[in-house]
Amino acid sequence: MNYMRYTGVVIGLTIGLPILLGLLRQLTGINLSTGFVAIAPALAAAMIEGQKFATKHGRMPTRAETKTFVILGTLIAAGFLVLFTATVVTNLPGYEQILRNPPSTGLIIGIVVFLVAMIALCNFFFLRMGCKNQLKLIEARRSK
Repeated sequence: MNYMRYTGVVIGLTIGLPILLGLLRQLTGINLSTGFVAIAPALAAAMIEGQKFATKHGRMPTRAETKTFVILGTLIAAGFLVLFTATVVTNLPGYEQILRNPPSTGLIIGIVVFLVAMIALCNFFFLRMGCKNQLKLIEARRSK
């Protein structure tokens, strides 16, 4: 697995998706921002890694390869999400209310645990889905 490519996709989408959705909201008044924005970067990056793995190796990743990817990918995506969120909350106007009256620690920990679990599941399922789809495409091209 190429963790630099995975990190690049995660960073690009974590920063770019909120900007794109903010521009859409400013231009059209349509607000599409949801919690999906937090897990979409890991989802897309895992799908790309699965496709690239299948293209390079011509097979599905082993359990050990999948497990390693899920652990490292989750650490990368969740770590950058926490870093990005902390940067936004401490530097953009309007978020100072959150810092003045912070929600309970239990709520924050629950949200973080939920997001980490969702990122890990996305890494697992979309790595395998991307790989499987790419292998089907490779097989279809060979049979022509």
